Amino acid sequence: MTSTNKINQLIEVFLVELEGSDKASRTKDKYAYCITKYIAPAIGSVRIGEASSGVIDHFIRKVVEDVGPSTARSCGAVLSWMFKVALRHDAVTVNPVIGISIPRNKKAKPQGLTAEQYQDLRSKLIDWEQAPALGRPRTHELHEIADFLIHTGLRPGEFFALHWDDVKLDAAPPTVFINATVIRTSTGGVRIQDHPKSRHGVRRVTAPEFLVKQLQIRHERQKESGSPNPMNLIFPSSTGTICDPNNIGKIWRKASDAIGYEWVTFRTLRKSSATLIARTMGPEAAAYQLGHSKVSMTQEHYIEEYQEALDTRAVMDAFSPKEEPPPTDPNDEK
Repeated sequence: MTSTNKINQLIEVFLVELEGSDKASRTKDKYAYCITKYIAPAIGSVRIGEASSGVIDHFIRKVVEDVGPSTARSCGAVLSWMFKVALRHDAVTVNPVIGISIPRNKKAKPQGLTAEQYQDLRSKLIDWEQAPALGRPRTHELHEIADFLIHTGLRPGEFFALHWDDVKLDAAPPTVFINATVIRTSTGGVRIQDHPKSRHGVRRVTAPEFLVKQLQIRHERQKESGSPNPMNLIFPSSTGTICDPNNIGKIWRKASDAIGYEWVTFRTLRKSSATLIARTMGPEAAAYQLGHSKVSMTQEHYIEEYQEALDTRAVMDAFSPKEEPPPTDPNDEK
């Protein structure tokens, strides 16, 4: 590899290294997609030696403008790794990605649903599901998906990867074992990855009584319907295949807009779960429930800021001066 080779040739070498790395399958697919969709079409024909910081910066800014900071950061990570490969081949003397500024997404404060809000949303969601619709009939499972997500705090990918063998409804307490997730492949399809997003994502969470009953009813309904479900999934698609979280998310957005809860996403349900657990059991319990390695991540991105005043009067009374007994009158002793 020399400076006169084109970036497309560097891509070929990089993809071999990527495939042989210990990166998660999901990361490999994401990086390969960034190359195919953005990097190769835009700068693949540029010679490696001509890929200055200015060229890379212009490309990154265009990606930010077209699709946003998140994708631009992924492209930046890929390019940085690619030019490290070029450095080892002496095709460049400096990594041109160093010093490139990639804006971050604006962080909004976490906002979850209160119990009252969720009950209202759920009622309106069921009405929406049952209302007559033109064309294809509406799914009647959105409220069940929402129930599961808010009661467990799972990521949508973890949820749609669950098999019936992963739930122990007769155990004490009933548990759900999270050990996989649904990911998109570089070809645009979906598959089940045999591990969650991170090693901390492998966990067991308890299922409350309401969710246990709902799952038992669902299991019986599946057996009676005779619908195909070769993978024994709890929530398969209508044809018995793996559900695509992105596709279900689009249906959710349509429904949430229609019922006046356009700000609520699947992630909002996860934040709602984390916030309630943190309020009652502490942020460490919420971090475990969500499968996070750091409590600080849970607190920053998932737990809604507490707005009410904490009633600390009983504790703070410890600093109050103790009442002294009234002075005695010497004449009283006589």
